[in-house]
Amino acid sequence: MDRMLYTSMTGATQMLHAQAVTANNLANANTTGFKQDLTLMVSKPVDGENSSRHYGVATTMAQDFNKGSLITTNNSLDIAIEGEGWIAVVGQDGTTGYTRAGSLNVGGEGILRNREGQMVLGNEGPIAVPPDSRVEIANDGSINVFGTGAFSGDFSIIDRIMLVNPAHGEMAKGLDGLFRMKSGGEALPAAEVRVKSGVLEGSNVSAIEAMTEIIQSSRQYEMQVKMMKSADELATKSSALLRMN
Repeated sequence: MDRMLYTSMTGATQMLHAQAVTANNLANANTTGFKQDLTLMVSKPVDGENSSRHYGVATTMAQDFNKGSLITTNNSLDIAIEGEGWIAVVGQDGTTGYTRAGSLNVGGEGILRNREGQMVLGNEGPIAVPPDSRVEIANDGSINVFGTGAFSGDFSIIDRIMLVNPAHGEMAKGLDGLFRMKSGGEALPAAEVRVKSGVLEGSNVSAIEAMTEIIQSSRQYEMQVKMMKSADELATKSSALLRMN
């Protein structure tokens, strides 16, 4: 009965965790470039004294790297990765992170940033855009800057967005939503990565599937709670029988 109680208690705890993860996915169903989180739970007996009553649950977080649908915006500063690849940005902690969210803008100080305010990295570092200029992003990530007035037809390439393409297994998602290299280093620029301007990659979360998962985990949680109550009732009845004897 102890085994039943501990197993049910652990199962209920993990179902609550799964609900929280799925709820976060659902909340980001409309977040540009979001990759949904996945949970993997494995129950294992713990070695040692009284091992039959002790169970540990290893919970592993992973991500679904499938691509989201493309959304046409016709904004020249909106880009989406074509195929595999990532955009390099500077996280709030100053480290380099990678994202597929390509909603970009030029900040008041002339620095190219994404919607979250993170600086977009070029091959020469943060990308500074000259004032009073029009920006277009080429298929290879090159930043083309056009002049104004009499020089409106002239353009120059000021930098190229740093595009990388590490293996999915080499990356881990941080609390800020950015992906980073598990090694702690930085990914090398990948010349083969291409972007498409005027479109954004949406989230790969299906709201319907996420809501279904929440309902399923809620039912599983309720089942585990019922098993805990049953284990407690069995223990009470067993104690009563022992006292009678």
